Amino acid sequence: MKKLLAIVVLGLLLSGNSTSSHTINKCYCDNECYTDEVSIVSCNEKEKKVKFKSNGLPDKNHELMIGITASNQQFPSVHDYLFEINIKPEYTEEVTMTEAGAIGVAVNGVPLFDPSTQGPKKGSTGKPSHALDVGELDNCGGHAGRGDDYHYHIAPKCLIEELGEQKIEVEKKPIGFAKDGFPILALGWFKKKNNIEKELDQCRGMKDEEGNYFYNVLSKSKWDILNCFHGKKRKMAKDKWKVRKDKNNNEIVGRPIKFEIEKVETLASKNDICYSMYGILSNEQLLLTNQTTKKIKKEQGTIFHCNSGCYGLFFEADKKPNIKGRAMYYDFISETCPIDFKISSIKTFEPYMGPPQKYKGEPKKK
Repeated sequence: MKKLLAIVVLGLLLSGNSTSSHTINKCYCDNECYTDEVSIVSCNEKEKKVKFKSNGLPDKNHELMIGITASNQQFPSVHDYLFEINIKPEYTEEVTMTEAGAIGVAVNGVPLFDPSTQGPKKGSTGKPSHALDVGELDNCGGHAGRGDDYHYHIAPKCLIEELGEQKIEVEKKPIGFAKDGFPILALGWFKKKNNIEKELDQCRGMKDEEGNYFYNVLSKSKWDILNCFHGKKRKMAKDKWKVRKDKNNNEIVGRPIKFEIEKVETLASKNDICYSMYGILSNEQLLLTNQTTKKIKKEQGTIFHCNSGCYGLFFEADKKPNIKGRAMYYDFISETCPIDFKISSIKTFEPYMGPPQKYKGEPKKK
């Protein structure tokens, strides 16, 4: 009987089902922990930092922006990121709640964001709407923000699938790093026996058997990354990119529209990069050239931008006494479109050719 009991106990210890058996692989300075989209990984033990660069875009096989039903008319574009992550983070009992904006970076060099939108705060949470709830996220968990910067608001699902079971569950490598420096893992994504949901704290973190603190993403809806920080968050990124302009040389900040994205294309011409997204516009009121409006229930078309003299985007129309609610107009400019863009083959929306409208820029936060 005693021998049988000993065998059972030993079997439980060796089974790996206990979360105490987890020892994570922090691998801040290991090139093998990053994808091909990350370059120039360098570690400085004295400064307690790892530095690396990226263009902010994931693997080309990831279908960016597909699945979005509420578009902010921004396009995922190339950035010039330099990330600095603290490799010696210190755990503190006091926590800092996340806010709308960046909370870390994935191992493919794409920023990780809090799930909140840029809208007004609401409800008991005191936070803006969840980006997933309002249809702003693609099938990978991300979208392009106001700086045409692609980022994830929830667990980077396509990246996790790309990394695979071996790296995630067996090698226990991170899928990213938080702003406080602690690793972010995805244990339990592929193997139920690695599920540690019941052991996570309010920030979605815990310590492994060697005392290393880490966060762990949720493997089901709403795919939370982390809720708060157990370390001191720090500025982690420097960035450079080319701002898009309109015909009046104003910086373009896309107005949200009910636009279901079905196809995304990028064309690099001699002097410009043309971005286009084809999809279905729904439940919008459009201002027409004759100053009347029409309700759009479902209409297919393209929004695009190559340069300040070649774009087709929706802008908010000036308020008029005969217009109730918000009205948008489709500004179609084709004066300096690249020859290889072949604009004649693009299905556009009805262009507005009426009196000039005042550019309103970024929507005011309430």
